[in-house]
Amino acid sequence: MYGVSKITSQQNIMLITFPGAEYSAANLAEHLNVFAREGVVLDMICQSIPHGASVDYSFTANYSDFATVMKSLPALTGGRAQSAPLISGGYSKLNLFGEEMVNSVGVAARAMSALSEAGVDISLITTSDLDISLLIHENDEDTALEALHKAFNL
Repeated sequence: MYGVSKITSQQNIMLITFPGAEYSAANLAEHLNVFAREGVVLDMICQSIPHGASVDYSFTANYSDFATVMKSLPALTGGRAQSAPLISGGYSKLNLFGEEMVNSVGVAARAMSALSEAGVDISLITTSDLDISLLIHENDEDTALEALHKAFNL
């Protein structure tokens, strides 16, 4: 178990990345608010360390919202090519959950080692006290789940 009591997966996920976005809380809030107003559920929100006046941030959404996301982009980019996001589909989100994770050492290390040994690349990682979310390519889902279940004796 090693702190993880459940592993779940969700298919049909897209990754939306805004490279070189303006580094400000107001800018990130506006991006998130545009999608919220359109009813797009965002997950796995991840921001890089700022580099000067810019920052990269990514988040995931269900690919069924692709048309809505595309419709929302003009409100964000204002027609500026440098503001255009990178959007890609074909991902699965794996979620490792465990109430004991908060006091367990090496959970992420065990998960990364298992996926590495199975040849599965990770596109995005987010964590909290009780879970680790991993974005992987959809075609690696079965391999990843098998490796993680084995690593955590589930």
